[in-house]
Amino acid sequence: MDGFKDALALILPYCPSLRQQVLPVLALSLGNFAYHSSLFDLLIVSKLRYKFPSLFGKPKWISNITGTPTAVDDVTTAMIGPFPELNDFNAITAMVPLPVTLTGLPPDARYWSIQAFLKDGGEMVAGDQIVCDQEFELDSDGKYTLTIGPEEPSTGSWINSGKAKVAKMIVIRAFMVPGGKGWRAPVLSRNNTPVPMAETDRIAGRVALWRAENSGPMHRLKKLITINGLMLFAFPSSSRLFLSGVIGSLLIRNHLLKKVSKKMRGMLLGVRKLKPNVDVSRPAARASLGGSAKHAYFTMIYDAHDHDVVVGGVHKYVVKGKEQFRYTSTTVYEFTSLPISGYFDDTSLVNITKGKRGKDMFEVVLTTSPKYEKGLNEIDVSSQPVGVCVVRLVYPEEDETLEECKPTIKAVEKVKRD
Repeated sequence: MDGFKDALALILPYCPSLRQQVLPVLALSLGNFAYHSSLFDLLIVSKLRYKFPSLFGKPKWISNITGTPTAVDDVTTAMIGPFPELNDFNAITAMVPLPVTLTGLPPDARYWSIQAFLKDGGEMVAGDQIVCDQEFELDSDGKYTLTIGPEEPSTGSWINSGKAKVAKMIVIRAFMVPGGKGWRAPVLSRNNTPVPMAETDRIAGRVALWRAENSGPMHRLKKLITINGLMLFAFPSSSRLFLSGVIGSLLIRNHLLKKVSKKMRGMLLGVRKLKPNVDVSRPAARASLGGSAKHAYFTMIYDAHDHDVVVGGVHKYVVKGKEQFRYTSTTVYEFTSLPISGYFDDTSLVNITKGKRGKDMFEVVLTTSPKYEKGLNEIDVSSQPVGVCVVRLVYPEEDETLEECKPTIKAVEKVKRD
């Protein structure tokens, strides 16, 4: 593992006694990383929770994995990605034995869906494993019921699990949830028996979750300092060993982020061969984590080193009095798929202009030297001069809508800043 090799190269020359303690350093590095990262809990402990609830506690919904990266560690966000929406709320539970039924009230949101990522599910495309809000059948109480299993139920909605015995993840996704608005995760049951789930109360929307008591980077750092501080207090003679474990865990983190970044660069620049500031790609539904053709992603590579970059798109498209999509947003990312602070959706875009054939148009400027002027859609990319820009359309009416609303990207001369 490159991260651990880097740790050894950094530490061992100054700590000869550690040369005989490679395995303890590795164990402490991995242990610190697992303790600090939600990735371990989501992908490993989740499976054990279902099998041994008395030992590992109730299965739980992990909140905001991809929606608010500061609410969960950046490694988990990057590994699960790609490309989370900054005004997106997610509740995720993993390694769920099938069949299962989910019952709940729809969230107060502009768009929401439930998706199953199935293990050994055959050749089904991702679009067959998602139910979007307008597709749910609601009962007289306004509740939805979704069955994930091989047999179609007599009532409610259904995701065909095919040959899959386990759902790798079940993801509830909601866009444009009112700020501070809470909602409850669904009841999950198997064989008509509810599965006791932890952490069902959720806060969504534009909320500063990084300061929350039980989430965010400050909470994770506090955990790491506390556990290692206790170990140092108990075993002061092993201080160099514990310090090595902390450094090793941070190097493992950096290694994983670099690995995701390399993979993403290879896919976009090598496989899709996107030219920076020129090409716009719309992947097929099966290639997108969003999973549904009703949630389209236009992907571009921007390079703002020597130029400002202007991304143009359609704010609203009306044909015969009917809007042709429900929601749009423009977000920029590092190649790790982690979003950069600052984004625009159709409620925050300004300086809208009239276009042809019932289209209202917008432009967003990606720049390393922002002006911060009123009436300008501008994203500061100085922290990531080369990266990925994604423009979303939710519920495009038809394929022609996607062609009509395909965004543009171009490099322009940098505007001199006063």
